[in-house]
Amino acid sequence: MIQKTLRGRAVIALAAASLGLFGTLAPAFALSADAQTIVDQVKASNPDLKPVCSDKGQLTTAVTAAATALASAGKISADEASATAAGKEAGRYLYFHCS
Repeated sequence: MIQKTLRGRAVIALAAASLGLFGTLAPAFALSADAQTIVDQVKASNPDLKPVCSDKGQLTTAVTAAATALASAGKISADEASATAAGKEAGRYLYFHCS
């Protein structure tokens, strides 16, 4: 009886931990509007994205250029901190979803 109770609690704890993990991972796939705009710009400027997104140096250059141009054009926030955060978010997305 004690083993069944402990086993049941372990299953419940594992299920709860899994739900908590998925709950924290799910928002990681959603991009802010500014980051999505940067991603779109980088993809449009680099039709063959694989060489760019697989090299952190090239990716940083491409994302910085896109973020700077978009901020100057008023298409994303011109606030430096916001634009930098959106650029980092876009860069992470492109790096981890490189194809």
